[in-house]
Amino acid sequence: MNTNFPKEYVIGIDIGGTNFRIGGITAENKLIAEPQKYSSQQMFGNASPTDVLEKVISDFILKFPDYTLKGICIGFPGTVDASKESVISCPNLITFTDVNISTPLKEKFHVPVVAEHDVLLLLSYDMKVHHLEDDCCLVSFYIGTGLGNGIYIHGHFLDGKNGVAGELGHIPVYGKNDSCPCGNNGCIELFCAGKALERIHNTYFPEITFSDIFSHYEKFPQLQEFVNFMAMAMSTEINILDPVHIVLAGGVIHMKDFPYEILCQRIRDYTRKPFPSQSLEFIKGSNDPFAGIIGAGVYMWNNLKNK
Repeated sequence: MNTNFPKEYVIGIDIGGTNFRIGGITAENKLIAEPQKYSSQQMFGNASPTDVLEKVISDFILKFPDYTLKGICIGFPGTVDASKESVISCPNLITFTDVNISTPLKEKFHVPVVAEHDVLLLLSYDMKVHHLEDDCCLVSFYIGTGLGNGIYIHGHFLDGKNGVAGELGHIPVYGKNDSCPCGNNGCIELFCAGKALERIHNTYFPEITFSDIFSHYEKFPQLQEFVNFMAMAMSTEINILDPVHIVLAGGVIHMKDFPYEILCQRIRDYTRKPFPSQSLEFIKGSNDPFAGIIGAGVYMWNNLKNK
């Protein structure tokens, strides 16, 4: 019997404001090797982003000559157009803003190439891990530097007309006029995500180690207000969509002693009674540093199977 089946894989790339990670993922959603990590700022400071990507991907492919590449999926911390080819806006890595990523990489490697919002790749990972693919409606909130939001409805991620659906972090807060990097003022993520947490820490209790601040949650009304802002933003979307499950994750939610159960209760408080408030089902998402890479692989394999 011939057991020499072709070894196929896709490349998943997770580009964050700090770290760049690349890995190979099989059709069984397994990593072919330990992913590689680089500094995003050092890689993309001044160089052409597509030139850098071509070099890194070429080097990666050469390391695995026994495998056949079937596709590439790249996650960005910003908005991506509906065609999944170009980055519209990437505030933390502005070199990618208004750049067509897909076309030059397709021409170079002769495989499908997809650019996607990193939040949807994280959601792809959490959906696979928790077997949520059959949910008719699923929402996710990833609280890191900003408020990331992914929406999955009737078998599809919600993209919208321009590909920028799910920007929950940029709904305006009445009476607030703080400037947001998106170009608007008063966006809610300015008050309930990582940048806001840093500001609260530096202003009110800088003597406390940042990683320990939620150990003092009950003492500081500023932290309680921070969590309330999170719950208000999330409950707004939950009231509209009535999801089957709600995935909560991101660097802030996974911080030491973060008041996860309090956040869930605040969301229940702010959602409509009796439903959806009484039937909310929360899932704590992954804190795996490779979730974005594996999620990119899951997303890409699903994309290939559906073509």
